[in-house]
Amino acid sequence: MSTELKSFSTLFTETWEQFKDRALTILGVLLISTLVVLGLMVVLAVVSVVSVDSLQGLVEQFQQGRFDLQLVLLFCLFLLVVALAGMWSQSATIAVVIDETMGVREALRAGWQRLWAMGWILLLAGSIVMTGFLLFMVPGIIFSISLMFALYPLYEDDLRGMDAIMASRRYVKGRWWNTCGKLLLIWLLAIVLDLIPMVGPFLYFVFTPFLLLFMVAMYRDLKATAAEPTAVERRSGWWLLAVIGMVLPVVGMGAALVTLGPQLPALLQEVGALTRQQSMPGRMPPVVPAPQGQDKDIQVIPEAGQSIWRDPVGDVAQLGVGRWMDIEAVSVKSDAGTLLIDVQTRFPLSVAFNAASTTAQSLYRLAELYFDTDVDRRTGGPAGKDSGRSGYDFGLDITLEVPRNEPEKGQVHVGLFRFENGVRRFLGPLPEEQVQVQGNHIRLRLGFDLIGVQTGGRLRMSFIETFQHQGSGLSKDKIIDL
Repeated sequence: MSTELKSFSTLFTETWEQFKDRALTILGVLLISTLVVLGLMVVLAVVSVVSVDSLQGLVEQFQQGRFDLQLVLLFCLFLLVVALAGMWSQSATIAVVIDETMGVREALRAGWQRLWAMGWILLLAGSIVMTGFLLFMVPGIIFSISLMFALYPLYEDDLRGMDAIMASRRYVKGRWWNTCGKLLLIWLLAIVLDLIPMVGPFLYFVFTPFLLLFMVAMYRDLKATAAEPTAVERRSGWWLLAVIGMVLPVVGMGAALVTLGPQLPALLQEVGALTRQQSMPGRMPPVVPAPQGQDKDIQVIPEAGQSIWRDPVGDVAQLGVGRWMDIEAVSVKSDAGTLLIDVQTRFPLSVAFNAASTTAQSLYRLAELYFDTDVDRRTGGPAGKDSGRSGYDFGLDITLEVPRNEPEKGQVHVGLFRFENGVRRFLGPLPEEQVQVQGNHIRLRLGFDLIGVQTGGRLRMSFIETFQHQGSGLSKDKIIDL
């Protein structure tokens, strides 16, 4: 028996002769099985969307971390079916490539008959390769090439499980570099065809039968020239590598669920914050559309006479709803007898509404703004309970109200209060036309007459961020020129 491997050109020529006779049959199996998989994926998508009435509803449920158990189970079932269909497609394709006497129907039937055996071999080989990469990159690469032909003994010699794994390793042993070189060449050719503009994907699909036939030709050449085993193969080490590769992902997923499970709704809403920044509809105060060509969330730009508090880093550490109510900047400006106030949050208010709607609590205070209209610390009331700072005469209370499971009905309430003998007295809500909500901005218009100040005067101001983690949450005082 010859132990010399055929050259790449010899294998290429032999494969071309087979390709001319068998390409259509292999392409038929590929096409039919691929269409079945795609059809199942379309059904999965349609059922998922219909189950929640619309695609928008599906996206909103995902971003809010709210899932219907029946929908989740149905989704998992369809994923399982799609995965099985994909494996059946692969199994049928290998069957028709190995056995040149098969037609399309016979290949599909043979592929199904060997489906579970193929899945077990793939699990073993994949686990071993994964362990190799976890140990170090080089063992992973070595195992990948050594076990590249593990499926072929199943279809040609009916070897299953670890027997097929060891057969592939034995055939490649001592010829690893030769095998790796040939594989790189044929894969490189496939990649080049795929990268051709316009026609690349079509050429790659037509080339797939040739690639598969070339792999089988390599396998049979390795098998025919492999040396007979001189001793009983020890498999305990390979079983250990396979078990490690199976267990570690499960342990990792379990640890991730334990660690991130309680935070999953918040993480999902952070995804929503990055992908959907929009104003809330419904009972919210009217929103003025952003100027055409500009983003909705316009950054605060300093103007003459404008005072700004900034905290771009973020200082809210809570994992609950408060995490989504971090205030990034507050700006105040006097304009024609009106105090213009812009409260900018780090995330769009829609995210805070979504998070709040999943809790039993309906009201969340975002911030309180304090005004010392006579600039006298000896009169008025305190800013918060424990701040130790006093002398404020008026204030605004910004509160978010969200009914449970109804984020679309979220509202921003702004209440005006006055200190009388150091005690807060509620004066009523700020009119809706003086409150504007847009993206991650709450813009307020407070008339001088409401707080008893006049143009040309001065105003001392500060605010408390409810969910601030650092310090007392009270900002530094600033003097506002009116």
